[in-house]
Amino acid sequence: MPRAKTLASCLALIAGYVLFKAVSSEWVLAERAVALGGMYHWTALVTLVVGWSVAMVRQGWSAGSWVGDVKQLLQPTFTYALLAAVAVYGWNHVWAKESTELRKSIRIAQVEEFTKSDAAFEDYLLTLPLGQRDAMPDRETVRTQAISQVEWMMSGGVTFALSLLMYIFAAALLSAVASLLLHQIWGIRPFQG
Repeated sequence: MPRAKTLASCLALIAGYVLFKAVSSEWVLAERAVALGGMYHWTALVTLVVGWSVAMVRQGWSAGSWVGDVKQLLQPTFTYALLAAVAVYGWNHVWAKESTELRKSIRIAQVEEFTKSDAAFEDYLLTLPLGQRDAMPDRETVRTQAISQVEWMMSGGVTFALSLLMYIFAAALLSAVASLLLHQIWGIRPFQG
């Protein structure tokens, strides 16, 4: 498969993601925008797999084996997975950094609200199931741990790593299923020039 076409198709889909996020961020809540972004990337991966599968059949690029075709389909999908993870990081920690910082500040404020006094913490504990109340550490420990957890989960490294893992898994799954369909259902054979 031509690398230039692989990169061009992946970059076009990433440009579509940035445009999609720029337009949707004006009307969609941040939590919903995360889900919509994930759905965009899944749809883009499906589009890549379908497009490259069709090209593989029409252009005679099939390796002739299921494993060989999985490897061929992994090239564009893994490229897209890496670029998608970079785009998610870039969107959340460069382009829309203020929005991410605001969401982080809101979460920290929520933690500080229910840990600001012993009375507020007791009210919070009453909302928990009985067995969970007994296992809770003291108020200051809960406050410290919850704030550090929010800061860790909203960090750029975690955003990139989780995005990359999710998209690589999706790319591998879609590539394997597409190759299975090509060989077992449609019965493609090696190209006989």
